[in-house]
Amino acid sequence: MGAPSTLRFVGLDIGGSFLKGAIVNPSGKVEGRLHEKVEKDSLEALLAQLERAVRTLAGPSGARAVGVGIPGIVEQQSARVFVAPNVPALNGYALGDDFSKRVGMPIFADNDANAAALAEAWLGAGRGSGRQIFVSLGTGIGAGIILDGHIWSGTSGYAGEIGHIQVDPKGLACGCGSRGCVETIAGIPGWIRRTQAALETRESSLRGQELEPKTIVAAAQAGDAVALEIVDESADALGVGIGAALNLLNLDRVVLGGGVAAAGEFLLLRIAEAVRKRTFAQVYADSAFKLAELSGDAGVVGAARVAIIGLSR
Repeated sequence: MGAPSTLRFVGLDIGGSFLKGAIVNPSGKVEGRLHEKVEKDSLEALLAQLERAVRTLAGPSGARAVGVGIPGIVEQQSARVFVAPNVPALNGYALGDDFSKRVGMPIFADNDANAAALAEAWLGAGRGSGRQIFVSLGTGIGAGIILDGHIWSGTSGYAGEIGHIQVDPKGLACGCGSRGCVETIAGIPGWIRRTQAALETRESSLRGQELEPKTIVAAAQAGDAVALEIVDESADALGVGIGAALNLLNLDRVVLGGGVAAAGEFLLLRIAEAVRKRTFAQVYADSAFKLAELSGDAGVVGAARVAIIGLSR
């Protein structure tokens, strides 16, 4: 792969549906990108895909290190994945040992929401805030908590899992082993499942359309009753999770990112209102709600940031 460059870092964001990658310089500028469907049916297929991605992004000039954002619980020292509900092939795998040898450079990993939180705090909507939560709305619901400028990971890396706060004890089984978690309602599969169920018995402008959060939000903005119900149910579930985090930690900023957040201010305002109903008045007043500014680059820039921080330790 050539002599390692001290000026570039590979950032990989492994999602439940897609793999995103970027080559990033120390100031956070993205110099190249990669986006493809994630090959998660087996560990070997996924590792081969990740290796190809690293080599493609690093190119002949190479890179100093690789940072990886993973939708699960990661032990930072070894980059071992304890559990990744939406990419179970990675369960128990230590990227810092085996994968580092495959690509010939240091590997650092963290939860994908933690990585995105670092990116937004560094270059995006979290600038200037030392106590914030970044909530990633996608296939799953993750969160990264920053306290006094640093990611708070907890004892074993489990901190921030608001997607697995229970909303409905009798609800749908969740990949984490519980039932009725925020993620089962507000994750993308939850939006689609609830919309499909509603369309079996009710008329809606969504009938015949491709069902995704952005489409559903657009229909809700146009006054479609089914779409409004789906959006409000999602906002309420997120209100439970985010409200609990604010009541517990009294943060000053909430940043919403991930694919679902592309729905924009309409969804943001509904989530903020759902949080207001579940928090102390002063706790809510202390918190500014913002949409992520780095868009699709938050995960990959954050993963690169994980590598930059890892090398500095």
